[in-house]
Amino acid sequence: MNDSRLPKPYPWVKLETVQGGMKFPGWIRSVAFACPVVCLMVSCETTDPTDWRNPQPSPFAKASIGELRALAEKDDYFAMTHLGWRYDTGTGVELNPAEAAGWYRLAADHGKHSMAQNNLGCLYRDGRGVAQDYKMAAELFRLAANQGNLHAKNNLAWLYERGYGVPVDYREAFKLYSQAAADVPDFQTGKTSPGDATAQNNLGCLYRDGKGTAADPFTAIKWFRRSALAGNHHAYHNLGIMFERGLGVEQDIRMALQHYDKAIQAGNIYSMNAVAWIFDNGAGVPKNPKFAREFYYKAAQQGYSMAMYNLACMIRDGRGDKPDPITASEWMLKAAERGNAYAQAAYGSMHEHGHGVKQDYAQAAKWYRKAANQGLSVAQIHLALILASGVAETDPNRVEAYMWMALAAGNGNKGATEFLETIREKMSPQEINSAQALVVQFVAQPIIEDLAPEGPQG
Repeated sequence: MNDSRLPKPYPWVKLETVQGGMKFPGWIRSVAFACPVVCLMVSCETTDPTDWRNPQPSPFAKASIGELRALAEKDDYFAMTHLGWRYDTGTGVELNPAEAAGWYRLAADHGKHSMAQNNLGCLYRDGRGVAQDYKMAAELFRLAANQGNLHAKNNLAWLYERGYGVPVDYREAFKLYSQAAADVPDFQTGKTSPGDATAQNNLGCLYRDGKGTAADPFTAIKWFRRSALAGNHHAYHNLGIMFERGLGVEQDIRMALQHYDKAIQAGNIYSMNAVAWIFDNGAGVPKNPKFAREFYYKAAQQGYSMAMYNLACMIRDGRGDKPDPITASEWMLKAAERGNAYAQAAYGSMHEHGHGVKQDYAQAAKWYRKAANQGLSVAQIHLALILASGVAETDPNRVEAYMWMALAAGNGNKGATEFLETIREKMSPQEINSAQALVVQFVAQPIIEDLAPEGPQG
């Protein structure tokens, strides 16, 4: 649904633990929220020796905008790329991604400059200065990747991992991440330049999750460590996950917290949420709801929906303070509007029971449906119950109710299986056939949370 399989500008991270949740009646209480997985994607940062940033100092670092423009107008494509980067990042000039796109395009189209192609691809991917167009981004990343640009290989791999502008292809993503993550030999000096730290982190995620390759937590840790040594805070977060869960290493909450702390010092909101959850639940440490709420709040303020959801659960349940259903509903709505399926289901429950909001079965069904369409069984069950009862509509909708409950039953929920037998008795053979056809046609559409990119590194 989202959580460390987020991209990274962007990075997308990680594997997150989700707890808390709605209070469900009867057998439904046995339905637990799953732990979402998020993977980050980092953007246009580079250690590419062909780039002006690293490892060699840029010949244009101290050049004025006027000097850069004069060189660019003489068809110096390297100067064009750097000029575009100035406008892209607002370095020495007012931020202007549209102007950046123009200079990148000139260098990319006429100079075949790989970093211009990559950075222009980032703009198309993120919809900054140009209309968002994943297919165009993929084409530009591929052009740059074919010239050996490691950052473009990483960015193209991320698109394949997500299916943005290209078909989902974990094997292709794995191949491209592997190429970008590997050290680059310099045959003239005999030395090597380090691979792309973002690709190393993302490659670790694939090894951890068994996507495009066999699951291998030991190799995942190796890549996370290499990426972390290069300063990638997403890798520190992922190392925290490995130690928290005992994946490839002995479970060690102390070590997990140390890695999370390094990521938090760099502003990593996923680690803020992870640490808050540990202290919220007393997972290997004394419970500290005040501390947990503080860090949920920090991450929630920065737009992370899972932290919003967890914060809303704390406030709703009165953990660390008196229950405040109205404030809880406000945070739950914010998370739900960002596409968080757990929050959508919880907000639907609030409307169903009139908790913090006015009781409204139609609104409950609306939010349950959003989460159900993402494949969340809890929401599918509650939506089915509402539809079967007819409280949200003029008459019961047994066909759709059967469909949602059958989907939940297919995920192993025994209560949903029992309910199917009850509702089947009230349906005609035609209705049952129609419902079963809907089950076959259903394809879950989980929403992956894309947070604002960090922007190119100067």
